[in-house]
Amino acid sequence: MMLQSRGYRTAAFVGGFILDKRFGLDRGFDFYDSPFDLDRRQGAEATDLKRPAEEVTHAAMQWLDKNSGRPFFLFLHLFDLHTPYQVPPAFRARFPGRSYDVALSYVDDVLGKFSAFLAQKGLWDKSLIVFLSDHGEGLGDHGENTHGYFIYQSTLHVPLIIRWPTGAGSYPERVDESASLLDIAPTVLQFLNIPKPGQFQGRSLLDMLGTKRPESQRESYSESVYARNHFGCSPLRSLRVGRYKYVDAPKPEFYDLSSDPNELSNLYTKHRALAVSFRDRLQSLRARFSASRQPVPKVIDPELVERLASLGYLAASSVRTTPSDSGVDPKDRIADYARYRRGVSLALSGSMVEAAALLESVLARAPDLPDVWNFLGMTQQKSGQHEKAIVSFRQALKKDPLRVLAHFNLAASYFHLKKLDEATRELEVVLKIASSSGSAMDQVAIPARELLGLIYIEKRDYERARTEFAQLLKVAPHAFAAHYNLGWQAAREGQIEQAIRHLRAAVEADPNSAEARNALGRLYLDQSNFRAAQAELSEAIRLNPAFAWAHFNLGLLFSQTGTKKQAADAFRKALEADPQLQVARDALARLGERSQ
Repeated sequence: MMLQSRGYRTAAFVGGFILDKRFGLDRGFDFYDSPFDLDRRQGAEATDLKRPAEEVTHAAMQWLDKNSGRPFFLFLHLFDLHTPYQVPPAFRARFPGRSYDVALSYVDDVLGKFSAFLAQKGLWDKSLIVFLSDHGEGLGDHGENTHGYFIYQSTLHVPLIIRWPTGAGSYPERVDESASLLDIAPTVLQFLNIPKPGQFQGRSLLDMLGTKRPESQRESYSESVYARNHFGCSPLRSLRVGRYKYVDAPKPEFYDLSSDPNELSNLYTKHRALAVSFRDRLQSLRARFSASRQPVPKVIDPELVERLASLGYLAASSVRTTPSDSGVDPKDRIADYARYRRGVSLALSGSMVEAAALLESVLARAPDLPDVWNFLGMTQQKSGQHEKAIVSFRQALKKDPLRVLAHFNLAASYFHLKKLDEATRELEVVLKIASSSGSAMDQVAIPARELLGLIYIEKRDYERARTEFAQLLKVAPHAFAAHYNLGWQAAREGQIEQAIRHLRAAVEADPNSAEARNALGRLYLDQSNFRAAQAELSEAIRLNPAFAWAHFNLGLLFSQTGTKKQAADAFRKALEADPQLQVARDALARLGERSQ
């Protein structure tokens, strides 16, 4: 925003849904490119939604072609180094069995091409370029395979490379001092001669690039609350000053990074006095920066509390809006966490029985984990074990009544068991929670409205179904279920043009839906638009060769266009797909043909 107000053109190009503009991250940007449609994710978890680095850089290059003639700020975000790794086949043979290295080589290749583009445009030598990462990857270090659980150097120590514009001055190639991501914005602002706002916590790195050494060693603060929020543990916080690093945990840690960069030798007992001084310094730092921004207590909607109580999840006075520190050290649960992550991977690969067994083994040791209960329920749900899934989801909600995904998943299992009233009540809670959280909850609100609409159709309450699907289209204009079902309802009521419009949109949202193409083809047939009808019905059959109704409708088309033999063949194929389809047998009889 500071650069935008000074005439800079500002743009961002992001590779992962976690930085989507619906989270309010587009403030200050003239253009924010995050084209993630939750209603087109085709079953993927929202947090896994990403687009290839090539697509991100291509969009950035197109923007630069039109906007690099005046001062600009461009934020380029690549997400390919997050699981699941998805790279072009040509890169997979480079490092067999080393998927992280494969993804890294792909990103390196893409950034090389982007750098060449900047050079070709004459931007490389006159731009301030900052290359950095927000975290590293554990890859097994201290038992952590990914990131976010621990705060060891394997995930905290990230690259920071700054390329100064040609003629900007002489700076050392490497500085052996601790720096923080908080220091990036002050550094850029000082380089541009823009005053740093008083609320910024970081310091400019330009001060340490001269010949004069800094007067005091810099403090670098880090924290992770993942294990607290998701695995029933205490939070982790650390302070690094110079060579030493203190980790505040139920079992404190203290390391000399100069002699022990891999943090294998905990010096807390040996250097207890020094470690305690770091602990006090850490607490002072947190108090200093927390004093000016005391959190506003979150007020829970009384109606939501009442609904949760009526469903048996809590007493009206027991809602906790923030997780409490349990006192369990994350180190003591890393083996269980690794089992949980392994169970998740097995489930995503389709090995549901093995996944459930692993998740149940975790819960046998630590039954207080709503995340694990919820994922166990999802695994049981995908195996068709909806009664078991309901038990697991209710266990998750017993631990955390505001866990919105567990409410939604519970509703889905109730729906599959035709317990429509119970499903409706859970979905109403989902939408109530989502409405108080803004667009960040779209990833849950969208499927909740979709399922609620399907419930009303099942109840034959078509007017309420129409209302839900119309509401869904306001936040998800390409929602397949909304367009398909609104098209179906419009056709049922004789509003053919409206039905065709919705079914076209449904096909656009999901081109692989044989059902939508069959419905659209039948409407075209009823309008005697035979060419369009044949195209849609033929595609429906290609997508699902055993789709009896598509074969039947194609037979009707051939009957009306006078191609009797093709009509008979289509009706016979309909009966092969569904021998009980009496209308196809009757159609054959009208043609004077026998079913075989």
